[in-house]
Amino acid sequence: MKKQTIITTSIVAGAVVLAGVGVASTLANAPSEVPDAAPAAVATTPAEAPPTADTLETPEPEAAPAYDTTTALLFLIEEEKLAHDVYVTLGELWDSNTFTNIVESEATHQELVAPLLADRAITDPRSTEVGVFTDPDLQALYDELIARGSTSLAEAIQVGILIEEKDITDLSVAIAAEDEADVVSVLERLLAGSENHLEAFERRA
Repeated sequence: MKKQTIITTSIVAGAVVLAGVGVASTLANAPSEVPDAAPAAVATTPAEAPPTADTLETPEPEAAPAYDTTTALLFLIEEEKLAHDVYVTLGELWDSNTFTNIVESEATHQELVAPLLADRAITDPRSTEVGVFTDPDLQALYDELIARGSTSLAEAIQVGILIEEKDITDLSVAIAAEDEADVVSVLERLLAGSENHLEAFERRA
C-alpha cells in the first residue's frame, strides 16, 4: 500500500509541474496586449472650419421691377375695365342698385386714363367685349370674381369690396412712384373714386 501511494503521489506531482510549465510557456509566447493608442488629433485648417454667420455669403436680394409709366397705365385702364365689367355682370345678376350706380363711375374712370395713353402714343389694350382682357392676370381675376359673386348677393358685395381695396392699393403705389404731373392728377381722382366706392360697398356688407 505504501509503495502504491508513493507512486501515485509522484505521478500527481509530475503532472502539476508539467501543467505549470505549460501555463508558463503559454504566457511567455502570448502576444503582449498594448492599449490602443489615442487617435491622433486632426488639425483643422481655417478652410475646413464650419461656416459661421460672418463667413457665409448672403445672396443679394433681387431688385424689384422699376416703375414704368407706360406699363402702369396699360394695367390701370384694364383694372378699371375689370371693375366696370364685374359690376355690370353682377348688377344684372342680382338686380342691385349698388352695382348699377357704380358702373357709370367706372366707365368715367376709364375715360380719364384713355387720354393719357393717347398723349403718349400708347395703344389702348381694352377689348370692347365685356369680360375680355389683354392682361392674363386680370382675365384670371375677372373669372374668379364672377364665379364668387354669382353664389349670392352677399358674396357679390364682398367682391365689390375686394375690387375697390385692390384698386386703392395699386393706385397708391403708382401715385408714389409716378413723377409725371398729369398722370398723378388723374390717378388721384381715381383713388378718391375708389375710396367712395369702397364705402358704398361696406355700407351694404
